[in-house]
Amino acid sequence: MWHWDSDDFHQKDVSNCHCGSVKVAKALLNKIIVLDPGHGGIYSGGIHYGFRESDINLSVALKLRKKLTRLGATVIMTRTRDVSLAPAGSNLDADLQARVDVVKNSNADIFVSVHVDDVPNINLVGPASYFPEGRSYALACAIQTSLVNETCAVDNGVSPANFYVLVHNDVPAALIEIGYLSNPAEALCLVDKTYQNQIADGIAKGIINYFQCQ
Repeated sequence: MWHWDSDDFHQKDVSNCHCGSVKVAKALLNKIIVLDPGHGGIYSGGIHYGFRESDINLSVALKLRKKLTRLGATVIMTRTRDVSLAPAGSNLDADLQARVDVVKNSNADIFVSVHVDDVPNINLVGPASYFPEGRSYALACAIQTSLVNETCAVDNGVSPANFYVLVHNDVPAALIEIGYLSNPAEALCLVDKTYQNQIADGIAKGIINYFQCQ
């Protein structure tokens, strides 16, 4: 949808990520997927132009859950409303650990965390996908490829990262930054329901491709 130039600061591109074509009919039957809408409750994430990251993350994740369920997957959400996951008075690490615990208690096949980026440079746009160093590259790569194809957004590639929910997960895990809330034009895209559906479609197709390539 949006085509701006952006800084090329990610470590890997997605030119070799694609594996076959997406087949949709019950393509994810018997797969267990944990979806993590980032932030929530007192941890709202970025806030710009009257929009909150936590709300966007949840809206996209709920749309994605519906699509994955229709494809046969069992989808477990870390949250389905605007709440933090740790008990009152806990710190952010406890909230993040609670998300990891959902995976440990679910026998999940993969973990996908949905976020929106927020940086001082308001010119940056487009999605980027992250994986824990040394593993899960294929998952992040498959999602990033399909997400870019579906949205026609600027491709910021895939990179290793030490985000808590990635490095403390034992299953293949990817964290997807679906765009930049700090960019005023892209912020308007990110709260648009039609564009959110495109994002959800892209992530879902990427997940299908990931499992087909295993």
